[in-house]
Amino acid sequence: MKHIRYQFLALLSVSVLTFTSCDLIGSIDDMEPDHVVTDLNYITDAASAQTALNGVYASWRSTGVSYLRYGIASMAHTQTQAMVMGADEFVAENIETNNSNVETAYTAYYNVINAANTFLVHINKNIPGLSEEKRTEMIAEARCQRALAYLTLLKCFGEYWKQDSQYGVCLFKDELVRDNQVRQRSSVAETYKLISEDLDYAIAHCEQHPADHYHMSSLFAKALKAKMYFAQDNYPEAARLSEEVINEAEAAGYELESDYANIFTEQFNSKEMLFAPYTANPNELMDASWFAFSPGSLLKKVADDLVPDDETGGDIVVPDPGEGGDVVVPDPGEGGDVVLPGDGDDGGIVIPGGDGGDFPFPPGEDDAASYDPLYTWAYKGEGMTGIAKYSKLTPEFMFEDSYYFMRLAEVYYIAAEAKARQGQYAKARTLLATVIERAGYTEDDVNAIADSDLLGEILKHKLCDMSNENLEEWFDLCRYNRQGGFESWTEDEKAELPSFRRYLLPIPKASMGANNLLVQNPEYVNQ
Repeated sequence: MKHIRYQFLALLSVSVLTFTSCDLIGSIDDMEPDHVVTDLNYITDAASAQTALNGVYASWRSTGVSYLRYGIASMAHTQTQAMVMGADEFVAENIETNNSNVETAYTAYYNVINAANTFLVHINKNIPGLSEEKRTEMIAEARCQRALAYLTLLKCFGEYWKQDSQYGVCLFKDELVRDNQVRQRSSVAETYKLISEDLDYAIAHCEQHPADHYHMSSLFAKALKAKMYFAQDNYPEAARLSEEVINEAEAAGYELESDYANIFTEQFNSKEMLFAPYTANPNELMDASWFAFSPGSLLKKVADDLVPDDETGGDIVVPDPGEGGDVVVPDPGEGGDVVLPGDGDDGGIVIPGGDGGDFPFPPGEDDAASYDPLYTWAYKGEGMTGIAKYSKLTPEFMFEDSYYFMRLAEVYYIAAEAKARQGQYAKARTLLATVIERAGYTEDDVNAIADSDLLGEILKHKLCDMSNENLEEWFDLCRYNRQGGFESWTEDEKAELPSFRRYLLPIPKASMGANNLLVQNPEYVNQ
């Protein structure tokens, strides 16, 4: 794997000299090009320090980071397919070591780490105009980003659920990741130690309430550590930290949107966004086209299972325009109308943005037949043939978008599942009800769930709420496969779940070739 030594050339002024003859300047062996970032010119004052830190944030906006989401959603069967090279291997759960999607993702996350480390190497010097308080805060932001990158790498490429496993990732701490630099994989425990140290520093020194939600905050760092404990199957600590985040959220400037649609219509101003790298410069923004998707087999099944008054999973019939606005569930038992709480009466349903029989499903019988109406309408984009988040973007701006890396809603789901896995069902129900009520579900709906079914229901809602956002659907399915919680699901649903033949992605062949100390993940060694 080749890594760029310095990440922020584009962020600094570049002087270009053109010479017509080498004879005019003599030997060039000892000349330093003017555009090369050095210890002397990388950070010179407070302004260039901020520019350099902005460059770390900008490194998240890459195709390697974004395209991995296509693949993970396809592997989890929460979307039908991904329109990126090598996606068919994810769908078939037969990923090759030369998969270009995997290689670009692996490289992209190490580029983030390199960007953070480059900043950390250079920030600890005398910088005119930079206070120690601000320096500490900027270091915390960089370390939090490094922790996020390492945690993602570990969950994708390491045996993250085994504390004693040697299959961690290659660690670089406060040092540059140079071209073809060989290094052994650290253990899982060593990897978690670095992640935990970085997050503890960020919790202590990041701003609790930044001026915007595009910068790392202490609350996000704490939420990310709760997610780290989740990856370790450490449910008591995940519950403790996630509840702290929930209790501190309002004072820190975060809260759940009262209406599910506002999560996406408000875009980067959403009150529940904990972190999403963003810039107004369209040249630095990631491709957002993947938010247009068709729900995969798993997502269709779990969403259909959540349709109110349809416990046996009958299809949703969309009446023709002019026949009224009722959405009828065919009679698997007694049938009945689907009533959206607070909208309409006597079985009628009012869909935001709809008019009568206009029900905002994507075209096609299969898509229209099995997606929970309490979530679907918020996903529908104007003029799109699939379901899309951030749908208020006009077509010309569809490629000028960034992503939510974590929302406050995810913290509620973490807390709810962690409580349920410890047998604290009443608390789990309260947490679940709080986060899903803005989608139209009621406390009565949640209280009707049996204790034995609660874990499965939490996962179903989380999949509908957060699918195709932040990779978590695959990790959730892996965790449920290891720890249980599918008891409430039908046999048909279980049969549609991924085989879990492989929990990990392969280390890219190109990276293996560049680093002869790397050891390939199990089940990929013969590829």
